Amino acid sequence: MANDTVTDRPQPPAGTAPAGGSGSATQAEGDPGAGVDGPRTGEAVAAGGQPDRPDAGRSPRGTAVPASPPEGRRRNPLVRAAVAVGLSFARDMVTFFSVPVRKVRERKLMAIPATLMCVALIGVLWVLEMIRPTGLAFVQHVAGVRQGEPLWEVLPQLPLSLFAPAPDLPAWGAMAQVLIAFGIAECWLGWRKMLAIAFVTSAVTSMAARVMVYASNWLHIGTPGIDNFQVDTGPSVSVVALLIYLALRLRTYWVVALTAVSMGGEAAILPNLAGREHLVAISLGILTYFILDRWWPAWQRRKIERSTSD
Repeated sequence: MANDTVTDRPQPPAGTAPAGGSGSATQAEGDPGAGVDGPRTGEAVAAGGQPDRPDAGRSPRGTAVPASPPEGRRRNPLVRAAVAVGLSFARDMVTFFSVPVRKVRERKLMAIPATLMCVALIGVLWVLEMIRPTGLAFVQHVAGVRQGEPLWEVLPQLPLSLFAPAPDLPAWGAMAQVLIAFGIAECWLGWRKMLAIAFVTSAVTSMAARVMVYASNWLHIGTPGIDNFQVDTGPSVSVVALLIYLALRLRTYWVVALTAVSMGGEAAILPNLAGREHLVAISLGILTYFILDRWWPAWQRRKIERSTSD
């Protein structure tokens, strides 16, 4: 081998120049690393290796020097922005659906019992509506809220009006909305808190619609007068309020933006009572978040601080 050959070669006597000439002797005296411990540059190249140059792809300390990317391969700012937006959207979706997916995989449908009961109740009311005229009259009597009716007749109808299918939405659409939105909310919040928020927001939204109808009658603003006689039922306002509240609670602002933009677009394209109620539901979801997750915990902390200071 080349190293053995170099090591076994007899050294010339002191003061005599090697066969390579005076230039080689001068180089050997000035470079202590060019001794017998390793092959010379020419011998290394002849042996099939590469010359050991300190500047051949290495830094002075012996570490590799990273190659700078070519100018043409640098990412466009628009591409970087699109990638950042996509990653943010994916992160919000993973956060929003992580707990529901895990609970449904562990417990199957038993993870959302209250949601399944709500879906079944919508199905029962829908089947009763198909039995005309007696079934339809019964559903309208127990759940058909109309803003033109007296308030004492509307209040008993409010709980079941949440589950009666809306006139402009098929029953399967209402059932799909409840299954997805109520199911996610039940996995995150529990069935008691989910149903409480759903019932309260549905009732408050119906009362807000009543105020808008009164404003239309007396101040000529608000909703058209025909809305006095429209049936105001369906779970869509509770679905919107639950999505907004839960998304703010989890800080998944993409869900907030998508829900708000879709409901705002609906209210702009179809300026009817349902569209205005969806805008009220967005406001109620935001208000619910500040009451339950901001103001109430802050009040509890102040109460504890006062009790400990006394």
